[in-house]
Order: sequence, then structure tokens, then C-alpha cells
Amino acid sequence: MHRRQFITGFGVALGTIASGSATPIVRTSNRDDIFRGAALDAQALEDTLLGSSYLGCGGGGSLAAARELIAADLASGLIFRQLAVSDLLDDDMVASPYALESLAPIDDVMQARLDKIGAGTDAPTIASFRLLEKYLDVTFGAVIVGEIGPLSMAEALSLGARIGVPSLDADTVGRATPEINQHSVRVAGHAITPAAAVTQFGDKVILDYVRDPSREEDIFRALSVVSRLVGVTDAAISGAIAKSEHVLVQRSLSLAARIGRAVRLAAAAGDDPIMAAQKAGDGYRLFDGTVQSFDWKDSEGFLIGKVTLAGVGEFAAQSLLLDYKNEHLVARRNGAVVATCPDLITMIDRQTNEGIGNPDFSEGQAVSVLAFRAPALWRRPEGLQVFSPRYFGYDIDYVPVEDRLEHHRSKSESS
Repeated sequence: MHRRQFITGFGVALGTIASGSATPIVRTSNRDDIFRGAALDAQALEDTLLGSSYLGCGGGGSLAAARELIAADLASGLIFRQLAVSDLLDDDMVASPYALESLAPIDDVMQARLDKIGAGTDAPTIASFRLLEKYLDVTFGAVIVGEIGPLSMAEALSLGARIGVPSLDADTVGRATPEINQHSVRVAGHAITPAAAVTQFGDKVILDYVRDPSREEDIFRALSVVSRLVGVTDAAISGAIAKSEHVLVQRSLSLAARIGRAVRLAAAAGDDPIMAAQKAGDGYRLFDGTVQSFDWKDSEGFLIGKVTLAGVGEFAAQSLLLDYKNEHLVARRNGAVVATCPDLITMIDRQTNEGIGNPDFSEGQAVSVLAFRAPALWRRPEGLQVFSPRYFGYDIDYVPVEDRLEHHRSKSESS
């Protein structure tokens, strides 16, 4: 499941041809944006994708699908580049493109109407990017990644490569998250509209203003229901705003790459890859164990569930319970809360050393659970207003994970 909850038709949204390869779309502008930033080769992209599975908190889409998308792009000759936010000029403009696909069932009459219309554009997400450029009379110099999770991030990187601009070494969350309300640009007080949307039939919509930011997702989701697939671009901001404190989570792609590289090198050296990831991300080991039981349901487009682990090793005879809404939100060890959102909680498969997407686990699966500190912008009052446990309905106050673990450690030592 993705924060942008309907993104399974991404090949259509990008204009991918039937064979799965990509048709590069060369961008025309007054400068060669594709030559800005650092080049990302196949190994760098793989490390970034692998590391993103540790930061995705059980969400952000399939790692396998992300690898498939990037491999096809590389095979077709697309060029990937990454640009540091600090390298933006103040008057540069950047924006966040993504795709929405509705999975809601439609009746035969509506399907027949849609079939008669036929496809109007082979790349609605790229078309939405161009449409917003035209509406604002600007040229976007880079793509903002929406969130850090395998497929979510791969889709954004792929879009940048196809459009012909670099992706910023930043995103709007620093992890994957359930709702558009957990959006750093919005929380920093900047509007994410005007926004542009283009359906697969070529319909073009400009959403100039919304009274409440959550209305944007409601409106475009409704458009996706009657159109099946919609490309969207929003959060158009200047380089000066992007460089301001707490607007974007900067260097998040570099963090993912650092974690992925550490895992790869540790595995090759016969060391513990999960411990290497923990050190690379300056994180915390919450648990080692096996999946004991789990349950989940689809509720209004969100994946709601729990998974219970039985401890092994130093955690023998202990248990861990994880609650998630698309992504992990609360971790309880032996009934006591040890970590909550917005801090990152992620479950890792001990055989593959890859982050596990919810609900893709099985009984008896050997796993480890890590936690990482949330970016500073989410620990501020403005961030906690939309990203605390209480925001998601838990009767739990947010306490930084390092403080919770220190409290539990002190309590254990004194008992």
C-alpha cells in the first residue's frame, strides 16, 4: 500500500510500452537539467532501493516491483541523477509528480462508456507535470520524491529520468506514511496547490485552491474513480523554499543508499547485515523473533492490522506486538510501548535482509525489528499534530524512541 493509495497502474501513467521498457521523453528547457547533480548507476540505485525498504516502515510498495521498474528503465537507456537541495538556485522551481489509480469496482455501463473514449495520453503523470508548468508559467528543474519506500521512491526516480530532470536528495516524509496529511511542505505552512491532474483519457484539471489540504486527495481520488487512472503533480515550490528548514526531509535518498550499501557489504563479508543497517542509520534493535500471528483488513483504502512476534536469542520468552495502518505506527514489547510514530519502526526478513512490506509476512518467519529516529521536523509540535500516536487514535503520547528505550533499560536494570 502507498501513501498515494492507488498507484498500481504506474506503467500506463509513465507511458511504459507493452514490453516493459521505457520510451525516454527528452525535456526541452533553457538549460540541460539532466546534467545537474550526481549520476546514479545501477549499484547506487540498488543500494538506495534496498535501504528504502528499511525506511519504508512496512509501506511504500514492493521492493521487487521497484527493482523491476528501475531495471527496465536502465535497460532502455534512461539516465538517473540526484541533486542536493543545497544545490538548487533560489529561483529554481521543483514539484512532486505521482499517479493515482482507482481499484474501486465499476459497473458494466460505466466500463462501456470508458472503453468508447479510448486512451488520450500514454503518460498522464508526465502530462500533469507539463500542465502545471504551463499553468504556473515555470520550468521545473527537479522532482520531489513523495516518500521513502521502495516502489514510491522508484516511481519518482523513474519519472525524473523520463522527464529529463534530476530527483532531489530529499522527500516530504523521510519514510513511508499512510496519509497525505503527513506532508512536510504542507506542515511547514506552504500550500501544495495549485495542482494539475491529467487522466488517461487526456482530460486536464487544474485544482487552484482547496480550503483544507486533505481535500486535494479527496478530489483527485474521486477523479480517479471515474477515470481509473490519473497523473498528478503538486507541491510546486521554489528553491529558496525547498532549502528552508523543515520544508523537506533533506538527504533522505542518501540515507537509504547508505543503509543499503551497509547491508550489501556486511552480507558479502559474512557479518550481520541487519546490525550494519542499524549502525548506518543510527538506529535501535527492538526485537529478534519469529512471526507468531497476524490479522489485517482493508478499511476505506487503508491496510489496518497487527502482527505478533515471539522472541529468540536475547529476546527469548518475550513478545512484540506491532500495530500498522499501511505502515507500522506502534510497537509494544511485553505489553509496554517501546516505539511509536513518527519514529520509524520496520520489520526485516532475516533470510533476505530486506524490509518486509505489510502484510507480506508468514507464520514462523524469522525477523528483526529496528527503529530509527524521525526527522526533526516531525518531532516539532507542528509535525506531531498530524503524526503522533494520538492523531491515529491511540491513547499514547509521543515519546522519542531513544527516551523510551532508555526508560525501559533503566527500569530493567533496577528490577
